[in-house]
Amino acid sequence: MTPPRAAVIAGASAAGLAAADGLRDGGWTGTITVLGEERRPPYDRTMLSKGLLVQPAAQPLPLRTPEQLAERGIDLQVGHAARGLDIDRRLVVTGDGGVLPYDALILATGSRPRTMTTVDGLPLPGLGTVEDLELLRDLVDAARTVTLIGTGFISLEIAAALRARHVQVTVLGADTLPLAGCLGDQVARWLWDQHRTHGVDGHLGRKVISVGGGPGDFLVHLEDGSVHHGDVALAGIGVVPCDEWLIGSGVRRRGGVLCDAAGRTGVPDVWAAGDLARTDGESPGQTLGFGHWTNAVEQGRNVGLNVARGEANAYHGPRTFWTEQYGHTIRSIGTREPGDLDETVEGDVASGEFVVLHHGRDGTWHGVTACRRDRALRGYRRLLLARAPLADAHALARQQLSSPTS
Repeated sequence: MTPPRAAVIAGASAAGLAAADGLRDGGWTGTITVLGEERRPPYDRTMLSKGLLVQPAAQPLPLRTPEQLAERGIDLQVGHAARGLDIDRRLVVTGDGGVLPYDALILATGSRPRTMTTVDGLPLPGLGTVEDLELLRDLVDAARTVTLIGTGFISLEIAAALRARHVQVTVLGADTLPLAGCLGDQVARWLWDQHRTHGVDGHLGRKVISVGGGPGDFLVHLEDGSVHHGDVALAGIGVVPCDEWLIGSGVRRRGGVLCDAAGRTGVPDVWAAGDLARTDGESPGQTLGFGHWTNAVEQGRNVGLNVARGEANAYHGPRTFWTEQYGHTIRSIGTREPGDLDETVEGDVASGEFVVLHHGRDGTWHGVTACRRDRALRGYRRLLLARAPLADAHALARQQLSSPTS
């Protein structure tokens, strides 16, 4: 009797589990093994820097229950990280020295926070796991002041959560206006004003040169010569791919695992999904990822379907992300390209209820950002998926204004 075909998914991430679902939904009848590095079942990481940081003992929701995994015949192996790959013998090497043969392999090990250390080699805490969350809770419980290095989404979400806990927060970073590149100046300025209104201190437009001191008195040195003190210093300076285990494997890597829009890596029967996957962009050397939650799940499921059906359907879903700060949930679909105009077509940014279109001066429409207009946003998403022109977005805005919905 021929043994069942074996699918191995390296990484119990949202994309990895979505790929497992895609395999089953696509008709895969063989085994599915998902390897997870953490010793706990996979959970929703998106809330770590949001509501969970505010609530002293709350835990993130699991991505799948044991019953759901069993029903689909998915073998989740927690505490078993992928540590090596032999593409010639089709073997995945695990952290305990074991090997798993595969007929199809999906790489979905994701990313982790980029580390930053003090001049004495002490790593600054970041926020990427439940363990990081619990450590951060303990640190801020005993702190009067927290210094956040970085001005990205995670840093600003942490700042908002800490202010809800009445912790004094200082944000440091090289950007003069946080998130302006992806939200546009008007929305970014409104959001930063929310931080200032809630008591966040910001020293922007100056690079951090070094960090000295230690717990109780960190010393953060900026390029203008100023020094900022904090009981706790946190790093929120982006993420790096968890792809070092693939060094020497023959899988191409550049800021993650390179693949085409279908998820194929170029190595037979090896695919990439989620935050780890990178496709070629329009500019030479540019790569694009699927790091945001919705995209990671959609692209991961698409990879699973492709593997199961023997197809190579491309995933072209618009980039989708959201952030929650001070009771405002901001959602963005598509992209904002350098030089784009930001046109408010519904509501008013200053009121905290709006829809803003991002488009070039030539009328090329790239994306949309909205707050408190979730139902309206669905229509713009459909237009972006259809690659509709800007005129269609304007027509939708007029229709929404004539029959307003939230």
